[in-house]
Amino acid sequence: MRSASCVLPLLLAAYCLAWGGDGHRIVGTIASSDLTPAAAAAMRELLGDETLADACCWADEVRSDRSYDWLKPLHYINVPLGATALDMSRDGAKGEQVVDAIARFRKVLADPSQPKEKRREALRLVLHFVGDIHQPLHVSYAVDLGGNRLSVVSFGAKSNMHRVWDTDLIRRKLQDTKGGWATLSADLRQSITDQQRETWRAVTEPRAWADESLSITRRLYREPPDANEGVNDAYWQAWMPVVNERLQMAGVRLAAVLNAALDPKPESKPTAAPRQP
Repeated sequence: MRSASCVLPLLLAAYCLAWGGDGHRIVGTIASSDLTPAAAAAMRELLGDETLADACCWADEVRSDRSYDWLKPLHYINVPLGATALDMSRDGAKGEQVVDAIARFRKVLADPSQPKEKRREALRLVLHFVGDIHQPLHVSYAVDLGGNRLSVVSFGAKSNMHRVWDTDLIRRKLQDTKGGWATLSADLRQSITDQQRETWRAVTEPRAWADESLSITRRLYREPPDANEGVNDAYWQAWMPVVNERLQMAGVRLAAVLNAALDPKPESKPTAAPRQP
């Protein structure tokens, strides 16, 4: 069997349109280094010619296709203003939200009796939704559409708070990163400590991941950008460490989900990239 280190580079060379496209690619790349060889091979079999980067972005790319309108509420979960934690009896939306979507599709992915195309779709959705749930404003408030209605000037251009966290902060980082998202992915992956990886893997349920995001969202509303300056380098420097950690957490946890679903009786340990000295 080919090792994960041999299989995964073939999956990563791709481009997808604007947690925007760069964020999802970064999460997938971080996850790729923690896959077992069997899980990597199973994923390759399901994706066929589709790259991992494209698969991570697919759930956003089909938004313009009306036949996929059923996916739209599955990217996020709403809570009432003032909520400090999720209450699934209150926030569950009859299963039509990101918490239950991850659980539902990882179950399909793990079931070899399901048709290949159905498992392929489940894989694409798991890849994407694990990234989404770690973006704080995907666990937010219906009143302003998760920050989409909060207009703000971001690095001198019109934007909104959701876009700031989906795209703008990462793009600002990439301006200073030679090699773009691939280099940033490698830097973030290599800076994860063994203790962090162990701690993050131990939190296995999407609801807990959502509660983490909500705690950050609450901070974002308490500490908004400067009314005059908007989102600037000071805001970026203050919050980019949080963005980095959420991308890292998502990648580590995504790998754990994929290993459990695609290699339930692992023949070998995940193949992790060597640390830089």
